[in-house]
Parts: sequence; structure tokens; C-alpha cells
Amino acid sequence: MDTKIKITKEGKNADGIILSLKGGVSEIFFESEVPPIHTILESQNRRAIFEVIEKKDLKTVRAVALSSLDGVERNERVQILGKEVAVSLSKKILGRMFDALGNPIDGAPSVGGDRISVYRREDGLEGKKPKVKILETGIKVIDLLAPVCYGDKIGLFGGAGVGKTILITELIHNISLKKFGFSIFAGIGERIREGNELYSTLKKMGILKDTVLYFGEMDKSPGARFHAGLTAATAAFYLKEKFGQDAFLFIDNIFRYAMAGMEMGAILGKVPSELGYQATLEKDLALLEEKISAGDKNSITSFQAVYVPADDLTDPAVVTIFSHLDSSLVLSREVAEKGIYPAIDTLRSNSLSLSQDIIGSRHYGVAMKIKEIFQQYQELSHIIAILGVEELSLKDRIIAKRAERLQRFLTQPFFVTEAFNDKKGVYVPLEETLRGCEKILEGKFDNTELDKLYMIGLISEAK
Repeated sequence: MDTKIKITKEGKNADGIILSLKGGVSEIFFESEVPPIHTILESQNRRAIFEVIEKKDLKTVRAVALSSLDGVERNERVQILGKEVAVSLSKKILGRMFDALGNPIDGAPSVGGDRISVYRREDGLEGKKPKVKILETGIKVIDLLAPVCYGDKIGLFGGAGVGKTILITELIHNISLKKFGFSIFAGIGERIREGNELYSTLKKMGILKDTVLYFGEMDKSPGARFHAGLTAATAAFYLKEKFGQDAFLFIDNIFRYAMAGMEMGAILGKVPSELGYQATLEKDLALLEEKISAGDKNSITSFQAVYVPADDLTDPAVVTIFSHLDSSLVLSREVAEKGIYPAIDTLRSNSLSLSQDIIGSRHYGVAMKIKEIFQQYQELSHIIAILGVEELSLKDRIIAKRAERLQRFLTQPFFVTEAFNDKKGVYVPLEETLRGCEKILEGKFDNTELDKLYMIGLISEAK
């Protein structure tokens, strides 16, 4: 078996016996004192790793599997391996790919360094606020209508196939391109193929050297998937503190993290709450979200893809995730069907940083005017669909015309999709985005064909 966890033995080398195996959870009987919660156990033949998750009675614990249970049998003995899951961290993790326990899965040797518990509390950060500083992503629609500050938590909400992973990969590229800091990626509950594609894409684009990848794919146990996010967040905090640079944590998909907790709750026989989610849903999400903390000098900025089941934004897990975020980008299937990429629904997306005090009066004024035009265009869309744009008043026709041109201008070709659409990716500075939008709002492109504004970078390309 490949998955091993190197943890120094601590305390008694007490033995236990596996009484039952159900899903990813095992009941283990101890002849002497039972170990505390989060203790790491190893099966007799070094075939499986478990983490104590609760005490059933004075002699029995329930432990969740952190590795495959292939070959593990009832009545097999286990031994205490360590107090908590800890991962090896150093600058050598950059450019590498690991599993949820910090073991290399890219064929390269293990890394040494500091051993850090994934449950370590990052104390002493209360009351510390980093200076408000806008993070330019190079993606027009985000920088303009949902601006991001260093230290923010940004959610990318959407159902299947609307471009969440593509957008996450593009953000990793742009941040590495501008050398803003370290990128840490957590792949939670997604397909193995997608993980391989991400690794290959980052390597091909030459940005893997500034990135570290942690994976708990969908074929792994719920315990392993649950730990992938905690391990990545621990690595992000370590890199930020140890090397004095900003860290950028990308999570794809945090909904799967919540699902892993739900699966463990179901296997443990816990009474579920609304729609089958575990009663500890808020606590489980807070465990991860509170590790993504900001300091007074450097910060962790987090981009989190959020799968929305049945495109229902009122799903309990989605609502709980919302409460932890500073910005919410809603990727819409309706927008994607129109060929608008990135498929961000600008009216349902929002950012706490979209404030005149933070972004300045010019940026705020342009953003509010565009949102107003998009809102008016949405209200007119039913009339246009039934009667046609010719039946609108002159004023409404101008609104529709400029809204359509703004929609097209806010699209752009991505670096990560160059191989699919033969369009070279572009990084658009915020100043150029503002300049282009101002010209469209002034009516200077009212007679320009829509195709000339579609999938371009600078407004000058439309001429």
C-alpha cells in the first residue's frame, strides 16, 4: 500500500482490536485505557490508518479511515501511532503534489521539514486586520463588479459544467504570473482525471513551481476527503508565516468537504438535520474556514469553488458556506448558454469590497452604473423576447444596446483554454477595464458590432 503516515509514536504503545468495519468507520476495542480524540491508529499489517473520532464507551472508540481499507479484517490488531495528523512542511513542497495526509503522489521523494498538526489553532490573530489592499486578478468582470481584497474569502458558486474549475485554474495562473505569492490547491472529492489535468496544465504553463497541490479525490474515504482541506489550509498558513509572503488557497470543491462530513455522520449513525446534512455542518465548515486567517502583514486569500446541487442556492450547505465569505461569484447556466464566459451572473454576485471607501469613487461609479444598466436590461428582456427590440422606446433601446456591448466586453479569452479555442489568453489590468467600460457607457461603441467586442482584452482591439 502506498499511503503511509510518518508520525512519531507518543505515549503508550497500546494495542486495540478491530471489532467492526462499516463504510469508512471502524469500531476498535482497547484492553487498557482508550486513546483521546484525533489519535492516529495503524492496523497490524500497516495496511490502514485510522483517526479516533469519538468514544463509544469506556473500552471502545470509533475511528474513521484515512486510507484504503483493502485487506483489513475484523479482529486485526491496531497500535497507537501518534496524537494527531501532522504533515511535513518546508519550501520544498512547492511544485509538488500530495495526498490528504501530506504523502507525495507525484513519484518524487518525501519532503522533510517541520511537522505541523492539521488541528493546530492559529492563536494570536484576533483583532489583527491587514491593510485593505485590492487584489487585481486580471479578469475583467471580477475586478470590476466583484473586487477582491487580500485576505478575502471568495466563493465560486455554480452547478456542474459552468466553468468553476476553469476559473480557479485561470486565477492560479494569473496570481503566479504576477508573482503575488504562493498558491496552495486543495482538490476535495473531485475526479482523479481532473486532478491529473490540473497538474499537467500547471506544469505545461510553467507555474507549478509556485504551487503545491493536495488531493482527496472522490474514490478516497470520507475521512481522507475531509482532511484534504485541513492539510492545504495548514500548508497555506505555514508558507505565509515562515516565508513572509501572501498565500492563496484554492479549494475545489468545498461542497464535497461538507459532503464528506455528512457521509461520516451517516456512517456513525448520527441523526441528520435538514435535507440529510450532519447536525455539525456549521462546526465542520468553521473548522476549515477559521484556519484561513489573515495577519497584520501577510494574508491568506481563499478562492473556493462551491458546487450548487440542482442549481439551488438555498441548499443548507451552500447557505452555510455563504456565511463565511466576503465575495460570492455566481456562475449561471443561463449566462453560459449565451456564450458569455466567464459565465458570472453579475446581478446575483456580490462583494463586500465593492465600496467607495475601498475601491475609490471612479471605480465605484462605473460599477454601479453597469449594474444599473444590467438590471434595466434584465427587466426589458421579456419585452425584447416577445416583441423585439424595435418596440422599445429610444431610451430603452440605448440601454439594451449598451448592456449587450458591456456583456460582450466583459468576456475574455483565458490562458488555460488557449488549446481549445485558438485564442491567446489575456491579463487585463483594472485601469484598462475601467477605460473600456467608460467608453461603452459614453456611447462611443453604440454602432460597433457585438462580435468585435466579444472575447477581447483591451477596448482598443474592438476597432
